[in-house]
Amino acid sequence: MRPAPEPSADRMRDAWREVGVVLRQDPDRPAPARLAGTAAIVSGASRAALFLREKERWSEAATFGGGSGVWTMPEPCPSESGVRDGRLWVRLEAEGELHGLLGLEGVPAEEAADLAGILAALLGPALGAHRFSRLVKEADFEVRTRVLELESLYDLGLSLAGQLDLPALADEVLFRSISLTDARKGSLVLLAEDGSALLSRHIGGELVSPREVPRWALPEGEAVVNNAAADELTAGLRLSSCEKCLAVAISVPGRRLGVIAVADKESRDSGVLDFTATDARLLSLFANQAAAAIETARLHRAAIEKERIERELELAAAIQREILPRALPEVPGVEIAASNVPTRQVGGDYYDLFPLSRGRIAFLVADVSGKGVPAALLVSTVHSAVHLQIDEAKTIAELVARIDRHLQRFAATRKFLTLFFGLLEPDSGLFRYVSAGHNPALVARADGRLERLESTGVPVGMLPGASWREETVTLGHGDLLCVYTDGVTEAVNESDEEFGLDRLSALITRQAAQPVAQICDAILSAVSDFARGMPQYDDQTLLITRRV
Repeated sequence: MRPAPEPSADRMRDAWREVGVVLRQDPDRPAPARLAGTAAIVSGASRAALFLREKERWSEAATFGGGSGVWTMPEPCPSESGVRDGRLWVRLEAEGELHGLLGLEGVPAEEAADLAGILAALLGPALGAHRFSRLVKEADFEVRTRVLELESLYDLGLSLAGQLDLPALADEVLFRSISLTDARKGSLVLLAEDGSALLSRHIGGELVSPREVPRWALPEGEAVVNNAAADELTAGLRLSSCEKCLAVAISVPGRRLGVIAVADKESRDSGVLDFTATDARLLSLFANQAAAAIETARLHRAAIEKERIERELELAAAIQREILPRALPEVPGVEIAASNVPTRQVGGDYYDLFPLSRGRIAFLVADVSGKGVPAALLVSTVHSAVHLQIDEAKTIAELVARIDRHLQRFAATRKFLTLFFGLLEPDSGLFRYVSAGHNPALVARADGRLERLESTGVPVGMLPGASWREETVTLGHGDLLCVYTDGVTEAVNESDEEFGLDRLSALITRQAAQPVAQICDAILSAVSDFARGMPQYDDQTLLITRRV
């Protein structure tokens, strides 16, 4: 085969000029048909086709010239340039990478090899350079986009960081989510620690069925993209009358805080666009920032609530300290000791003593149901009622009934209390008492016997129109009476075992000969040792008296 004549310098110059025109006309992507035409001009072919390779995919053939027949890529793709089935196929490569495949018809066989080399040298580098330039532009655009996204997310994070009011923060998060994704509407649901809906917000559409969120929770780390949410739940949310929906989870490690859903991304012509993977990634990143801000606001709210509770407990403790006697009265013929040990959670224990005429002494031990400020306030009400009514009542039973009516009428909360009220005449040893649902008082006789004074009626404030029975016993010289609240007998140890009435009875029997103050200290010390290391949730109150 005789050597093929090389293209003239004018021909090559015209070809390069044609390639330059094509690239300038379409800087982002050369027109395949124009490039095919350039190849035909350079080679003198009657017909040409060009397939461009983008990553692992090939474009459809772009043809130049007349003739008949459909251009299809040979299978498999030729590993080198050459003639196949009457057509010259030229691999267009640059830097070892295949960028295109050129097919030519009407090329003399003797010129095929040389033309293949010329065309590969002419179009291969041109395609490679242009493709590299496009990749650089795409990478630069991607970098600029990411920088703008990060700057936007940083600004959004700053706007959320200082917001500690949870409802206001939820409004801000939802508004920013809609703006960030160019959506028309959106909804936000925040979840409580038990998974129930804590609060919900929506813009541009009605939020339907927020109670369904726990059942339809979004899988961790995933987004729901472009769901038609008008007739079905999407990530726990259903937005009315929307076409496209993007939903992401708001989470912190180990716990779901809520769900953001935005809908109907706006186009320039007022249509609705699909949400893209970039939208999903951007909203997910923003949801991470929102999660940190929401968790901070939640912890701030919890800290404020804890501080409020602590103030309430301090107030309740102060109320109790003011109500309890500052000093015990000295009554001839009677030895008295009393103590109150409050727990960390303020209860409603109360005791009081009333010196009366003819050397008599009356005392009261009460235990209000409940804890905290309501219980302390009810103790205050009982304290006032007793001091108002004690001089008016003729009997202890009448006094208890008056206290009950006072509570039924004036107490703000519908609570009740157990109560033990006793009156001792030291000269005769006569002791009258009413026990309104209270723990059995213990009488330790001087001869070693132990008796229980059981309840004589229901707790005060429990039943309208209730009545109480007054009982009488005689205390001999040396006999001891112990009245206590259930915080003593119901103290528990590490085995969840209660101190119990039997232990208290045995302890009183052993200590009966000791001074009453020492007995009181011994009981409280024994209870403390028994329950060491365990939190206790009820006050411990003791009142011990002995006729001497």
